[in-house]
Amino acid sequence: MRLEVDTLAFGYPGRTIGREVSFSLRGGEVLAILGPNGGGKTTLFKTILRLLEPHAGRITVDGEPIEACSRRRLAQIFGYVPQAQLGLFPFTVGEMVLMGRTAHLGAFAAPSARDRAIAADAVETLGLAELAERPSHPGQRRRASADLDRSRARAGAGIARDG
Repeated sequence: MRLEVDTLAFGYPGRTIGREVSFSLRGGEVLAILGPNGGGKTTLFKTILRLLEPHAGRITVDGEPIEACSRRRLAQIFGYVPQAQLGLFPFTVGEMVLMGRTAHLGAFAAPSARDRAIAADAVETLGLAELAERPSHPGQRRRASADLDRSRARAGAGIARDG
């Protein structure tokens, strides 16, 4: 997978927050986006994920304009775990990771043995095995989100984490 962001301007209707943002990432690469609260990091993520319309510039995945990707395709490519979405239920870290396979399932389908194996491998690879079966508390959820995001189980897909 290759994500390319070219001279992107982004923000909200009537208010541009970021301008001239460009970068590219290949599967397996990591990019840290740092900045102050209110600096536009989350807005950038939301624009890349097509939750917000770009004001200018171009976003492509494997050379395809992001606008041409269906919502299902985007869900299979990217995962987004907002910081505020820590949840009310005490899911285990393993369950959070397994949720990342949802975009690969049919309607009302349960995760298969293969989905569970992919999730378990992601947990092991990132050194989170000791948390896999424990009910998570907010700190563990943040750690799991930071180190893994549930979408790591998407086997090499893009990750966006807020916070």
